[in-house]
Amino acid sequence: MIQRKQTLFLLAAIVSLVVCMFVQKTTVVLFVCLLATALLTLVTIFLYKRRKLQATMCVVAMMMLVMWYVLLAALPQGGLLVREWPSVLPVISIIMLLAARKGILADEKLVRSLDRIR
Repeated sequence: MIQRKQTLFLLAAIVSLVVCMFVQKTTVVLFVCLLATALLTLVTIFLYKRRKLQATMCVVAMMMLVMWYVLLAALPQGGLLVREWPSVLPVISIIMLLAARKGILADEKLVRSLDRIR
């Protein structure tokens, strides 16, 4: 359902993650973490009929991105990598995931209110 605004937010998060994967010079572990998060976000788009699960998957993706930053800081050369501009892209993805989750929860609230009316 591309017409939903949260789908566009999720797509923006995926694009941000993919750009970060291929632009920033990272280790294999960081690359795999970004790849897993991007795939999870892609799967989240197709769960539009199960809004509660979709909102939960957004939270899981955000936690994975926080874990990416923890791994980045734990690396010996982590201080060097943090200064590069692509390291900001996962923060943009977190913001997009937050916006998508807010839209998903708003849709769920709307569906619940319509069910009460019936």
